[in-house]
Amino acid sequence: MAFVDSHCHLVFSGFEGFLKSRLTGNSPEYYSVDLLVNRASQAGVKHMLNIGTHLSDVEGYTAISEKFPNVFRSIGIHPEYAKEHYEKFSFSEMQEIFRKYCSLGKTIAIGEIGLDYYVSDAREEQKKIFSFQLELAEEFNLPVSIHTREAWQDTTEILEAHPNVTGVIHCFSGEKAFVERVLKTSYYFGIGGTLTFKKNIILQEAVRDFLPINRILLETDAPFLAPVPFRGRINEPAFVVHVASKISELKNISIDQVEKYTNENFFNLLKKARR
Repeated sequence: MAFVDSHCHLVFSGFEGFLKSRLTGNSPEYYSVDLLVNRASQAGVKHMLNIGTHLSDVEGYTAISEKFPNVFRSIGIHPEYAKEHYEKFSFSEMQEIFRKYCSLGKTIAIGEIGLDYYVSDAREEQKKIFSFQLELAEEFNLPVSIHTREAWQDTTEILEAHPNVTGVIHCFSGEKAFVERVLKTSYYFGIGGTLTFKKNIILQEAVRDFLPINRILLETDAPFLAPVPFRGRINEPAFVVHVASKISELKNISIDQVEKYTNENFFNLLKKARR
């Protein structure tokens, strides 16, 4: 097996605090980047995309990608941090940072970007930062990783205002109306550990009945949202194989086919990546 984890966080602002709050028997050292990448490789995860959320993390992401040949990176401002960036930086300052790192070979996407009305009331700041990053994606011809929560309508309207940009809807939750709308675009669906949750019938039905296998990317969102049988623990890229297994079960296809199609989808979308 040679799977791709299309969305994981090997470092991010607050990573150490998150680990300490979730440790169950393992030391923090167990979750060092070196060991995470090594365990992923041993589990058959050949490539990983380390997703950016905050501009303060860019140098760390760059160092990881330079150290590990099989780890790509994105750069982006998560909607949770939109107001902070809006107040701290001018758009020209943010643009300068993006241009510096987007020009590097292993920066293959812009993300995690989007709208999140669940965690923040700063809706106007989120919209402006989101639109700004979509403009950069068009400038650099890079796909985007979209985060959207309780903001379907505004997210869709902003994406439709940038028809030349494509990407993946990260951590897709399975709403049929949104499936139909996204299927009319070139966007892919990021499917992660939540698919394995017993009560997540909506997403399971969507994967089984509505989502074509040639529009699905595997992801973990590590260290968040670990799949069954690791639910409640710290997630890691090695666990993406459990997501693949669930897709295999739901679609009644072999896990080899899941590997083949999801890998092809990844490299078709993220064209700067190298096998």
